Amino acid sequence: MLKKNIKLFEKDFKQLTDHFPKLYDYSINQTNNAWLISGEIDICDVEGNYWDTFKIKIQVPFSYPHCVLRVQEINEKIERVEHRHVDELGICCLDIEHKLLVMKTRGINLISFMKDKIYPFFANQLYYEKEGKFANGEFLHRFEGIRQFYFEDLKVDSTKEAILLLEFILSKEKLGRNDSCFCRKGKYKDCHLDIVEFLKSVGKNQLEIDLRLFKEGFDD
Repeated sequence: MLKKNIKLFEKDFKQLTDHFPKLYDYSINQTNNAWLISGEIDICDVEGNYWDTFKIKIQVPFSYPHCVLRVQEINEKIERVEHRHVDELGICCLDIEHKLLVMKTRGINLISFMKDKIYPFFANQLYYEKEGKFANGEFLHRFEGIRQFYFEDLKVDSTKEAILLLEFILSKEKLGRNDSCFCRKGKYKDCHLDIVEFLKSVGKNQLEIDLRLFKEGFDD
């Protein structure tokens, strides 16, 4: 572990416990090269009314802040089924991997990640228990989830466009902001530039997987 990583983690852990005091402790997991935060979080509705408490563990790799956090729900209040986004070990699917990888590249903050990802995940699970649906819509899994991310989040129009986009990024071809976009629909800066820069932060390995899956699932 680098000393600066330790100091940053300890500072941010203190800030986290100031807001979530039941996350009372952390240990060092040398096997996984990570800190393991243990404790509970109380969930309230938007009006501050108490809903429930979850016992959780948060695995924070030593590479913090450039890492992906893994969260495990311990007391099995959430059914271990795919559509609830919790696996058989209680590992929570907080978001599509692409967004988490971008956060890893840019660097995360414990308290921000808790407020933006972890707490909303558990609040949404309780909403599901009450309403039979998630407050922010349903997220698909496996390739269908990847397709949904490209089409809904990145506003890609078709599988063909997704393949063209991924092939361009992986080719490492460079375009100027005012050049014609690789899709030939307009200037690069007004077309795919922002999407390309975002996906570059996802990393080559995931983009290669995406490209293979889009080609295998090609249907339009």
